[in-house]
Amino acid sequence: MACRTAGHPAGRTARLLAVGACLLVWPPASAQNSSVVEGASSGAAAYRLIDEVANTPTLESNLRVLCDEIGGRLPGSDAMRRAISWAIDAFHKAGLTSVHTESFSVPNSWAEGATRAEVISPVRFVIHAAATGWSSPIPNGIEAEVLSGQRGEEGEVERLGAAGKGKIIIIGSEPLNNFQDLGMEQRRATIAMREAEKIGAAAVLFMSTRPQGLLYRQANLVDGRLDKLPSAVVAREDAQRLLRLLEAGRRVRMRLALPNKIGGPFQAKNVVAEIRGAEKPAEVVIVGAHLDSWDLGTGCLDNGCNAALVIEAARAIQAAHLRPKRTIRFILFDGEEEGLLGSRAYVAQHRAELDNIVAVVIHDMGSGRISGYSLGGRGEIEPALDEIMGPVNYLGATNHTNDAFFGTDHFDFLLQGIPTLVANQDTTVYVPNYHAQSDDFDKVDLKELKDQATIAAVTAYNIADRPDRLGKRLTRAQIARLLRETRLDEQLKFLGLWQEWESGRRGRRDGGDSSAR
Repeated sequence: MACRTAGHPAGRTARLLAVGACLLVWPPASAQNSSVVEGASSGAAAYRLIDEVANTPTLESNLRVLCDEIGGRLPGSDAMRRAISWAIDAFHKAGLTSVHTESFSVPNSWAEGATRAEVISPVRFVIHAAATGWSSPIPNGIEAEVLSGQRGEEGEVERLGAAGKGKIIIIGSEPLNNFQDLGMEQRRATIAMREAEKIGAAAVLFMSTRPQGLLYRQANLVDGRLDKLPSAVVAREDAQRLLRLLEAGRRVRMRLALPNKIGGPFQAKNVVAEIRGAEKPAEVVIVGAHLDSWDLGTGCLDNGCNAALVIEAARAIQAAHLRPKRTIRFILFDGEEEGLLGSRAYVAQHRAELDNIVAVVIHDMGSGRISGYSLGGRGEIEPALDEIMGPVNYLGATNHTNDAFFGTDHFDFLLQGIPTLVANQDTTVYVPNYHAQSDDFDKVDLKELKDQATIAAVTAYNIADRPDRLGKRLTRAQIARLLRETRLDEQLKFLGLWQEWESGRRGRRDGGDSSAR
């Protein structure tokens, strides 16, 4: 890895050498005049961006305000409204003049009330718990027997049958070790909720996969609606104590109150800013991240650091006085945590313009080192991307993957046949703090985040400035083949989204093709 002591002269020299001996030598940004540069070589533009990100402190200061002064940002909350104002102001301070918001509707507003859980027999003890996001409420509390739903694997809750009706079902878990475990946890939660509803359970409790009482929040549905059943995550140690009682043959009863605050539909907002292209302004490269977060922590890893990164990439390109051939549009999406609501709405609202979206670059996995981008099943774009990212190869983001998945704001663009890039990152710090009370500013690796901002800025600029498009827009038939080949179709079927694709309510509708030129 190249030297990362960005402010030190030796570090600056190392960065310059890493860009390559053939790089056109360019004076530091402070020595350049303020005229806009069009048609700079990819290497020359990259050096200007590397220098700009390395030697300007705005990324850290922006992130600190978002995390420490605004905090967790549920859609529809006062904190989210302040975050939207923060983003608009930060884009303006970055020198962008084209900044606006775009509204969309979310079916329900939601906030946790004073959650209370307590085992009352055969012994009494408090269960530390946090309501699951968009869980339906138990406003006045219930008292009920507790039954084990094992690990929530298929059939484990359903086999309780009539015995589970009106009961509180607790789902056990193994400790969380990696990103794959996180996916398995969410899959089991979805299965458990479906089966608990089928047998008429009163509520579902999920054992935390994290030790030392750490709680977190996530949603079980992916469309912004309330869950039909109440549910909560409970402290691992409390859940283990409760399960030991059940395993010992004791009958366990508890009281549970989830007085969640539920509201009707409301207008959420995406924040959109852009640097207009010099030659092909109608063609657009999107750089995005979601601005919303869960509210137990301050939402720094997920996804405040990458919201600040998007603003920093915009600021660096603007401050370096670079103007690419195509427009670069920077979007901070709302409602991602509830089912990618903001990016889905953006695609629907801009359906007539989708032929002109050249690529979508998304960052949404904390501040760990980037190993490359996930290409969403579009392996044919990798040679062009390697060329585009050549000037930042010294940062190590050279190992791209060809997988495709649901989990972040690239998804609806992928279903439209548009090339998408999602940053693949080291999740060592991200995973244990995912959606948790512990997701705070101190977990962010600021040096790595600056490298990420450099990669994002150079990648977006060079995609926007190259003579040819990164890749063509796929036809519906080609997208369908991609879904099968990457097994993304199986994910959609499990999540209950397949009918939306099949019916044309989601994804590309026609069989046409927009060839790259």
